[in-house]
Amino acid sequence: MTIKAVLFDFDGTLADTLPLSFRAFQAVFQAYDKRDVTIEQLVSMFGPTEDEILLRNLENKHRAPEAIRDYYRMYREGHRDGQCLPQDIVSMLDTIGSLHIKMGVITGKSRQAYRISAEALDLDRYFDVVITGDDVQRPKPDPEGIDMALASLGVKREEAVFVGDSDADIAAGRAAGLRTYGAHWLPVSQSPTFGIRPDDIFTSVDPFLTLLREASGKVFRWLEWAKQIQAISQTGLSYVKDVYDKERYEALRELSVEIMQHYTQVGTDGIRMTFANERGYATPKVDVRGVVFRDNRILLVREKADGAWSLPGGWADIGHSPTEVAVKEIHEEAGYRTEPVRLLAVLDKKFHDHPPEPYHIYKIFIQCAIVGGEAAGGVETSEVRFFGEDELPPLSLERNTAKQIKTMFEFLRNPEKQAILD
Repeated sequence: MTIKAVLFDFDGTLADTLPLSFRAFQAVFQAYDKRDVTIEQLVSMFGPTEDEILLRNLENKHRAPEAIRDYYRMYREGHRDGQCLPQDIVSMLDTIGSLHIKMGVITGKSRQAYRISAEALDLDRYFDVVITGDDVQRPKPDPEGIDMALASLGVKREEAVFVGDSDADIAAGRAAGLRTYGAHWLPVSQSPTFGIRPDDIFTSVDPFLTLLREASGKVFRWLEWAKQIQAISQTGLSYVKDVYDKERYEALRELSVEIMQHYTQVGTDGIRMTFANERGYATPKVDVRGVVFRDNRILLVREKADGAWSLPGGWADIGHSPTEVAVKEIHEEAGYRTEPVRLLAVLDKKFHDHPPEPYHIYKIFIQCAIVGGEAAGGVETSEVRFFGEDELPPLSLERNTAKQIKTMFEFLRNPEKQAILD
């Protein structure tokens, strides 16, 4: 099974925006019709755009234009707390992107409502196509929107999957001939139980990502082969004496560069600089991350490179022990002076949800305690903050994943927890 595209519903599937929509609709019906509308009644109205829902269901139809304006104002205001996009959804989208799988949105929302959410939640960077209720003649459960997205992406039906939280989503996906999955990974969904059976139901993003990784397994096998070819050529060039063997090892190195360039977004010159110009016996690189807690919150820094957040840390330096590296990186990137407390984990990066990259990397996580200093960004960081476990910001997946951060909190809750080695 090859998956080249994932198409998502929006409300209740990608963003926890259904409560915002429910509250805005209920307020509008109360203000303009003086009537209370239940969530069940609202869900039964869904399908058309927000404008059409009000035009069709408002009793005082002459006030519909004013009611529609009020709806969008309240819907926009509902995004101000920034709680509509859980970190595991962000991590899922980042991971799918790293698998080089195209993504699209098929939503019954109006273009205006979708733009409000997409801009507030910074979603435009993820999707190759977006089909809203304003773009179709027949909304879900009709497959028109899915058909339009497939045509735009140039992807065959058997190469795409559709994910949604409602019976209309499942019906549309099946009518379009796609493998269709139910999403119950957000707190509120349109169909808490499915009347139409999807191919599978996911209550968290991890099993869905496992399915996608398995479907993209060939890509990662090629990446691993490229790394192994590079290691063989690098080691061979370090010890070779025969001029003909040297040419063969150089040819292997060029082959590894071509493979890596094909399966990553890094240009050939960049790969040669960072990947194929290594010298000496090939060994894994070591990334050290400092883990600091205060008041049950974890210290993160905002990386200037990508604007996302990570545990302070970086490559292990020659002449420094791992604990010395952790202490140094925390001071340079976050401003705090710390002392090491204990080793939490030694992880092989290839077993975790990081984007593909040239190096084979071991990650070392070391807990440290603050003994002085104050929060201050550094050369590579622009902001320093402490975050609770359930309020993590967008993470720099190249450096750390949401699952890894949550694992660090397990050590906070259980001081007797043994260090993790994988």
